[in-house]
Amino acid sequence: MQKKDWTDDYLQELVKYNNQLKQVPDESRIQRIEILSKQLVLIGKMAAEFSERYKMIYAERKRVHAQAYIDAEKNKAAEAELAVVFLRGMEAEAYGNMKRWSNAFESTKEEINALKYKVKIDIEDGSSRRGS
Repeated sequence: MQKKDWTDDYLQELVKYNNQLKQVPDESRIQRIEILSKQLVLIGKMAAEFSERYKMIYAERKRVHAQAYIDAEKNKAAEAELAVVFLRGMEAEAYGNMKRWSNAFESTKEEINALKYKVKIDIEDGSSRRGS
């Protein structure tokens, strides 16, 4: 049984939250934190999904390489490398996607932390009694 690919659903949700975020003024920090936190969950799911895809392609490349090496009668290393050229390309693409989503996760986390810090400063200096 093949598992459902949720990435399109996650992307649609991310776009929805991104559109909401565009409507929220920069001064409404608490609301921005709430929306960004919802995005962070989805970004984390995307990072995990692409990490899994990368690892699956990596495992398949290693398997095909080993099988080609075993099956080759001569020039074993060269034959094995030629057998995995396509998989190496897929692996590189999957790795890039994994890194992009992991970086987006870290960036969003940092943005949330920066907003939390600003809220804390606002509360401490009394410039915002609502923490907005």
